[in-house]
Amino acid sequence: NTKKYDFLKRKTRSTNGDIGCMHMAAEPGDYKFSSDGSGSVCGLYFISPPEDVIELQFLDFDINCESGLLALVDGWEMNEEFFPSPEDHELSLEERYQTFCNLKKPSKTIVVSQNVALIQHLITEAGQGFRVRVRFVKSPQPCNVVSSTETGIHTLKNFGSRRNCSVSIIYPETVKLDSVDVGVTPKGVLMEADFGITNKCMTSNGVDFVEVMGGNSFELNKSNDRKGIICGMKSNTGPLETIVGCQNTVIRLVSSGNFYNTVTFSYRPPHGEEFAMSNAVC
Repeated sequence: NTKKYDFLKRKTRSTNGDIGCMHMAAEPGDYKFSSDGSGSVCGLYFISPPEDVIELQFLDFDINCESGLLALVDGWEMNEEFFPSPEDHELSLEERYQTFCNLKKPSKTIVVSQNVALIQHLITEAGQGFRVRVRFVKSPQPCNVVSSTETGIHTLKNFGSRRNCSVSIIYPETVKLDSVDVGVTPKGVLMEADFGITNKCMTSNGVDFVEVMGGNSFELNKSNDRKGIICGMKSNTGPLETIVGCQNTVIRLVSSGNFYNTVTFSYRPPHGEEFAMSNAVC
């Protein structure tokens, strides 16, 4: 698991767009893979800025169906774990995992749902491969996001919809909820009062809350270090910080669709003494 996260933090450089078996791409452009015939299962991981989604267009494609295959994943997958977690994605796992070979080539431009995507491939015949053009496109309503930076500030919104959104940060973090408006502001109503925050978030209008959690897995059901839920409305939560000492830190916004929910949070690496205070159960 540690090796997995170390790889995801690394941005590998390509030479004239040519890439090796395992590659992490954080820039738009053309990427080309040509098999050496070794028959390895390979992965091309993409990550764009949080406010973007990833658009893929295959310019060249040659993979024998009898011995090879290419899979395009809407999100990231590693060790059979998916981000975004299956329960929080608008598409089913079957819809998120498309397979291609020469009898079924990817013909159209494909846009994934968030700022990460993955091309997995097994190409056994030397010289066969693919060339893909990658663009980063602004998302009108960003929801699920992977952050590869250790320090930052981010705002999660549900835009009045019934959906769950999360930011996954692939580091241990100290998280501060700077502003919370969850389960308070009805659709079409502007409210500015501070109601305070609470952990009693299950009401007759539905369940709306934000939670901070950690784990050594992408998937939420394996995130063992849960810090509790919060809802309400407060523009400055004060010195309240949550320390997550696991390899993956998640800030998750759960929305019933009855409210306009917004959470702004900042995050930074924990200090040494904070690690000891985190009591992490990852």
